[in-house]
Amino acid sequence: MTEQFPPDRQPDPRRRLNKIRNIIIGVIIVLTVFALIGACTARVARGGGIGGSARDYISQNYERDTSLDEGDVDAYVANGTPAEVAADIRDAERPSDQRTGATGAGNISGTQFLQYPDYLVGLFPLAAGTTRVMLSRDYRSGYNHYHPYIGAFWVPTPRYAGSGSGNRGGGSGGGGK
Repeated sequence: MTEQFPPDRQPDPRRRLNKIRNIIIGVIIVLTVFALIGACTARVARGGGIGGSARDYISQNYERDTSLDEGDVDAYVANGTPAEVAADIRDAERPSDQRTGATGAGNISGTQFLQYPDYLVGLFPLAAGTTRVMLSRDYRSGYNHYHPYIGAFWVPTPRYAGSGSGNRGGGSGGGGK
């Protein structure tokens, strides 16, 4: 049965298009909500929690061993190689940078270092299938402690960004004088 309209009032041809547009927008919104819920659920499921940090992940998942502490760097023991443990910690919180220990004199093969804005994590082979996880209490103490390993790559100032100094000096050609 076809709907009859008086001659002075014809159906709006845009009505069907508006309905289709609204359905498409609704589907996009629903998919976006499901994607956000899925992302949050995946982070919680892998142990990171909402707003989780590598520091929290380490303290909750690895065994604390105070006999291995080194100054302001706390020691934990984890099962797996340093590379495997680094991957687990990276899943909890993405580091600013990651370095492997150099093969120079005194450096331990397989060592991994993870840089975070407020602290550093050093991962060292301990025994067969275990890793010594060293968590600095703050960035500066971690940088000072591991300077021989990472000093050539990372700056001593936490939250450093950019190249060069913010102070541009006032030498000749400084302008504005």
